[in-house]
Amino acid sequence: MNNIEKIKWPILVLLLATQVSCKAQEMTTIKQSRTINVTGTAEKEVVPDIIVFNISLAEYWKEEFEDGKKYEDYKTKVPMTEIEPLILAQLKKVGVKESQIKVGNIGNYYRQRGKELMISKNLILTLNNFEIVDEIAKTIDSKGVSNLYISELKHSKMAEFEKQVKSEAVKNAKEKAGYMVEAIGEKLGEVINITESEYGYNPQTPIVYERRMALKSSDGGGGAATELKTITIRFEVLATFAIAG
Repeated sequence: MNNIEKIKWPILVLLLATQVSCKAQEMTTIKQSRTINVTGTAEKEVVPDIIVFNISLAEYWKEEFEDGKKYEDYKTKVPMTEIEPLILAQLKKVGVKESQIKVGNIGNYYRQRGKELMISKNLILTLNNFEIVDEIAKTIDSKGVSNLYISELKHSKMAEFEKQVKSEAVKNAKEKAGYMVEAIGEKLGEVINITESEYGYNPQTPIVYERRMALKSSDGGGGAATELKTITIRFEVLATFAIAG
C-alpha cells in the first residue's frame, strides 16, 4: 500500500461516519417534528359565598320629598348623623352583623352656592348569600341611600376550584390531541410541553367574570336583585404532544 492509499482510507472512513451522523440527525429531526399542538379549555360556574355589597349614603333635604317643592325651597338638611344610625338599624333587622360592616370612603358630594355642604359615606358589607342582599334592597330606606351595588363576588374555595379547572383543561387538551391523531391513523405519544394561555392574559390569574349588579330604588324601597349571580372560572392551556411511531 502506497502513501496515497494510506491517506485515502481514513478520509473514506471519515466521510462514511459523517454521512451516518447526518442521516441520524435527519431522522431525529423528523421524529421530533412529529408533534401536535392543541388548545385545551375548561370552565366552571360557582355560586359565590363571599359577596362584597356597597351601600352609598348621602345627606339630603327633607323638602326633596315634599310635593310642589323646588330646589330653592330646600332648607332642612338631613345629616349623616341621622341617616347612618337608621340604615345600620335596618341592616341589623334583616340579619346583617356588625362584624360584616366596615366604613369606606367619606367625603362631600355636592355643594350649591349658598347651601350647606352635603356629606357622603360608603358602607361595605361582606355577606355570604344573595337572599340577604335581596332583603336589604327591598327594605332599606332609600331617602338616605344614593346607590346599592355588588362590587365583588368570591368563593372561599376559589383556589381549589382553580386547580380543578386547570386539570380539566389539560385533560381536554390530551383528549383532543388523541382523537385528532387517531383520525389520521396515528397514536398519541408523550406530552412535550404545556403552557397556560387564558386568552393571552396573565396565566397566573383565572378569568373570573364578576356580575356587577345595580339595585335601583325609587319609592322608598329597593328592587329585588334579578341578574345572574355566578362566577365563571375559565382556563385555557396550549399543549404539545409527540406523535408515536
